[in-house]
Amino acid sequence: MKRVTSFDVAAKAGVSRSVVSAVLNGTPGIGVSEEKRRAVLQAIEELNYVVDAQAQGMRTGRSRCIAACGDLYNPLFAQMLEGLQKACGEQGYHVLLYGGTPLSSDRQGLVELFLQRRIDGIVTKDSTSFQDDEWRRQVERHRIPYVSVEGYPETAEVASVQMDYAQSIRTALDYAWSKLGKPLTYVELYNGPAHQPNWGDRQRTKAYADWMRERGMEPRIRVKPQAEWPEDSGWWRELLRSGSETPGCLTNWSRAAVSLYRAAFESGMRIGQDFFVMAADNTERLNAGLVPSLSAVEVPYAEMGEAAGNRLIEYIEGRRERTDTARMWLPAKLMARESL
Repeated sequence: MKRVTSFDVAAKAGVSRSVVSAVLNGTPGIGVSEEKRRAVLQAIEELNYVVDAQAQGMRTGRSRCIAACGDLYNPLFAQMLEGLQKACGEQGYHVLLYGGTPLSSDRQGLVELFLQRRIDGIVTKDSTSFQDDEWRRQVERHRIPYVSVEGYPETAEVASVQMDYAQSIRTALDYAWSKLGKPLTYVELYNGPAHQPNWGDRQRTKAYADWMRERGMEPRIRVKPQAEWPEDSGWWRELLRSGSETPGCLTNWSRAAVSLYRAAFESGMRIGQDFFVMAADNTERLNAGLVPSLSAVEVPYAEMGEAAGNRLIEYIEGRRERTDTARMWLPAKLMARESL
């Protein structure tokens, strides 16, 4: 059976092959009316025309594939991928998963894929303190379209998508004050043997302290290393007993709220009535499923992935200069539920 070609599509649609190419590739400089575009799409459907991706790539120099690099075991990476896939799917791009760690040595394969024209650009999900100058120089040297989600927060040399962590805390405190008329204690959980907060957590803690002092109140910040239950159950029970000074707390991570819920249950206290809780993330996506459901200011990772994908495709298709590395700031999502 003879293979259907773009010439067949053009003949059936009553247009030139250049119009078919413009519809398929979004060729700049060739205007296509909506009527002709619909005719081409209808002809493609009726003829069951399938684009020869390899031939198309040879003509355009593009693979129409974007690499998404991150920790495959990190739930934040999975959330970012949802938005990235949405942006790519709507614009005819595929997503290649490239698992690894934030270390630049693990990213050399991405450069090779780009030089082999197997990918057109790269999106990475980084920590909020990630800033690798050698990786940045490699991207610039090879002119790789690149966007980081949460990395490079303090430099304008790399296109990045950020959440306004400081504003998220102010939003949470304003909401709590409107409900309770009292401030919250801030609990900063951390991993590892030493307290070394990343850029995002430093922004959160500073915003909390500033908000309190602006209102003539002394900040109540409790710093806590993460530990498995019941190793640290006494610490959480003591925090619950401090409710006479503040009616509740705002935690940087939702997993801290889980410990508070357990301590409250074992102490015969009711979250949302005897003690109020808010979280500043929804990493494990458990906030709505807790009982009572957990109020939070949540990081919009899916929206951040979508914004990164759209910006990257603009670079790839020449609709935005690669030198335009203006950061994109997204607001947190206030999700008011039962815990406050």
